[in-house]
Order: sequence, then structure tokens, then C-alpha cells
Amino acid sequence: MVVRHLCEPGDLDITRPLPGRPAVAQRVTAVAVSEGVERVAVATAAPWFPAFGELLVIQPGVERRPVRLGVARRAPGAVVRDLVFGPGGAALTASLGGTEEHHVGQVAHWRLAATAERWRRAISRPVYAGYGDFGGVRLAVSGDGETIAGCDQSSRSVVAWAAPDGRQLADPVGIGGSEAVAVDADGSRVAFRLCRPYERAPGGGIAVLDLRDGGITTFRTGVSWCSGLVFAPDGRSLAVVGAADGTALAVRVALDEGEVVRRALAELPGEARQQIVRPVWGADGPRAAIRAGRTVTVWDLADGRSLLSVPDLGRSTAWALSPDGRALVVATPVEVRAYDLG
Repeated sequence: MVVRHLCEPGDLDITRPLPGRPAVAQRVTAVAVSEGVERVAVATAAPWFPAFGELLVIQPGVERRPVRLGVARRAPGAVVRDLVFGPGGAALTASLGGTEEHHVGQVAHWRLAATAERWRRAISRPVYAGYGDFGGVRLAVSGDGETIAGCDQSSRSVVAWAAPDGRQLADPVGIGGSEAVAVDADGSRVAFRLCRPYERAPGGGIAVLDLRDGGITTFRTGVSWCSGLVFAPDGRSLAVVGAADGTALAVRVALDEGEVVRRALAELPGEARQQIVRPVWGADGPRAAIRAGRTVTVWDLADGRSLLSVPDLGRSTAWALSPDGRALVVATPVEVRAYDLG
């Protein structure tokens, strides 16, 4: 197994630390990887001082410091909840959240060639304030990079935007979603877990929304918690990662025939049964990185085979698979490593 170090010591340090406190961030809240690990985005945070969190873009192999993107527009700042690159790493989208005292709830989109923020959209307050994370929007981007979708954990709503200008494409009235979201290759369909406040769909219902005509097709997957979704490159299948009865499951849904195939992966401890992952579907098939305790394991979702395990990861760590599924990137407050899967 080949392990690559993607940044130099001190590269992730906070540029304006509090007096008398170390410059090392307290945790990494999100990480994203582009194709071939050509770009890595790392979001750091200091939980008691959100304004001191930063969003950095690293280009491994390029002899320059990470680029820092502007996240907070006013005090006390924001925490990055999720990150996703567009194809080729040309654009980056982040969801920003706050606390009950300081509600943020925004989605921001950057064009990285000029590190210019294209647009930013606000997310409304949740109907049920105690249900879900403020601003906890989970993101997905289409294969062509033209469509971005978000599933808001607080309001249980699903929204889609046009990547170039942030124009809203869909916000289905009366349809709730939670936990995970995916967009197909050409941005014509969005998949998400059906869920309204305090009421999940029976049978682990997954919805596929057609953005062109508003039509919705549902499938029963049998998961009690949906951790992640990804469309096949040809759009004919959907891979679902979730949990049921304490076991991690991989579910493959044939969208045309409606056939559902389930495969058990591993037992999960209680605190790992409601995690969010971002599965990918490259030339080698669907893969996902799933946490169990302090270990993250990369699974081949087609045959249920484990490909790689990285142990001894702490609460301050975040990880992500590259879009082709051939590298796992692990980011801590002091280093970023890539584990090549071949």
C-alpha cells in the first residue's frame, strides 16, 4: 500500500490564532478530493471559536502554500459541514452551518481558477429547531458539474441549483428528504432518502426526482438509516449505503427494472450507525469508506469485499474517497495523507 503525504508541516495551521493558543486547528470538519487527487479541500474548525476555522485548497506536488478561501462574512463565523468538488476540481461547493445561537445555513460555490466565489445561497431555519443540525446541508454534484443538489438535515428539504449562477432548479413542495443525496451524470435526476420531520418513509424508501418533469419514483431499500447514495455512470443503477439492525448494508437498485439487491458489509457500533458517507462509482465499480469505531474501511459495494482499513483515527479527523475510488484521503489538523488503492 502506497501512502502519500499531501502537505507540509504547518500548512494547515490557522493564520490568526488566539493569543496564547496554538495555531493548530482543533479538528477537521470536512474534506473533498478531485480526480487523481489533483486537488484536496480541507475545512478546519475551532469548536469554541468558529470564526477561526478555515477552508484550504491543496494542490499536491505543486510547490506553494495552500490557497485559503473566504468562508465567514461576519463574526462569529461559520463551520463547513460538507464539501464537494466539481469535475476536474475546477469548482468547489461547501455547506456552512452555525449553532442555535448563530444560525448560518448557507451553500457557497467557488470557481477555483481565480479563487472567486460565484454565489452563495441561504438555507431557511428548520421547522423543528431541535431536529437536525443547523445548516447541515449534505451536497452532491452532477457528473458534468452543471447541477448541485443539497439535502438540508434541519428542514428535511431537498434543493437543486444550477452551478454557474446558483439559480434554483427544484424545491419540491411537500417532499421531505434527509441523510444523503446524489445527482446523476447529466444533472437530470436527484436521489435522496424520503423523510419528513419525525417520520421516515417505510421500508427505507429512496426517491428519484426527475428535474425535467418533476416526476418521482420510489424504491424500498430496507435500510433504517441511509448513509450515502451514488448513481452509476450510465444512470441505470443506484448504489445505496446504509444501516439496518446494527449492520452496514450495500444496496444496489436497478432503476429501470426496480430490482433491489442487498449485501451485508460489517457490524457497526452504536455510535457509527448514523454516519454520512459519500460513495463513488468509478471504473472499478461502487466503493464507500465506512467508519467503525476508530477504523475507516473502504468497501467494494458490488461484492462486499473490504479493500483497505486505516485504524487509529480520532474525532478530529475527516476522510473522503477520490471520485474514481482509487485513493482514500485522510485529513487531520496537522497532516493530509492519501492511501492509494490501485
